[in-house]
Amino acid sequence: MVTVSAALLNEADRDELVSTVQTLEADTHYENVFISDERFYRNTYAQLALAGEHTDSVGLATGVTNPYTRNPAFTAAAIATIDELSDGRAFLGLGAGSPMALDPIGIDQEHAIETVRTAVDVIRRLQDGESVTTECEAFELHDVSLDVAPDRTVPIYVAGRGPQILSLGGHVGDGVIAGAGLTSVAGMEYAMERIEIGAAHGSRSVDDLDVVCWAFLSIATDRDAALDAVAPLVARIVQAVPTGTLESIGVEPDDAEAIKSLGDVDDVSPSTLRDTVSRDIVEQFSIAGTPDQCRAHVERLVDAGVDHIAVLSFANEENDTGENLRQFSDDVVEVCA
Repeated sequence: MVTVSAALLNEADRDELVSTVQTLEADTHYENVFISDERFYRNTYAQLALAGEHTDSVGLATGVTNPYTRNPAFTAAAIATIDELSDGRAFLGLGAGSPMALDPIGIDQEHAIETVRTAVDVIRRLQDGESVTTECEAFELHDVSLDVAPDRTVPIYVAGRGPQILSLGGHVGDGVIAGAGLTSVAGMEYAMERIEIGAAHGSRSVDDLDVVCWAFLSIATDRDAALDAVAPLVARIVQAVPTGTLESIGVEPDDAEAIKSLGDVDDVSPSTLRDTVSRDIVEQFSIAGTPDQCRAHVERLVDAGVDHIAVLSFANEENDTGENLRQFSDDVVEVCA
């Protein structure tokens, strides 16, 4: 049976967050909650602590953080704190960060793969009680050790969509989050190939890794309403990601260039977005459409071997984010189970 997780943006206020995580825990289909670390919303670790205080069993994870905006020593201490407060329910989603989040604060993702690799090593060593000295382009540590004693080494899930970061996840991760853009069968087949390469390099088996298919979610009886909710973000991601990377995950260069040429997505009409961001491209990033269409999409993924799906819900004209998550549980997962 497929594992299902819910991803939340780090924008909810206290009451909304508590209500949402309690609802997700009560829904037996959702096993984990990821909370994003994006831009200048509410603090991810504060929200994870709040979520842990008001739940008993659901897993709690960053979805995802990066080693550019937070020094890995602080990340190691923060996720160890969440693990302590939640009685061992934490895990860490760690990627290279998005240009949409890093560009506004002037951070270049130089040497991204090596930076993430070093961050994974540093976080593990710190949580194992070591004193660490290391230096790379993004951060430095000089004889640093944690001032807390973690109960365990928290599992690290490496997140990304590019071929090198996926292989890195297979090599060093406890799990891998196949990031936005890999939600089609072809996308997940590509992801598994890259993860397997990394796992083999580390003399590991991909069967021992938890591979998460990350998907945006929008469900509505009106197909266009569902697609319109996610198309703007899909367009922004396509505009931010290099064409070569997009081609490697299945987006044709001509389609990518057409989306890149749209300019400011906020100034583009829904009809133009529908014409430019095709259904196939939306399904590279999203499980979106009518309940039947979403169910068929999930069935294709499960038939292809996907066994863990994390959904990040987007409100549409018919449903808010919570109703999307409820419908996904009741009308998609329950039927597919």
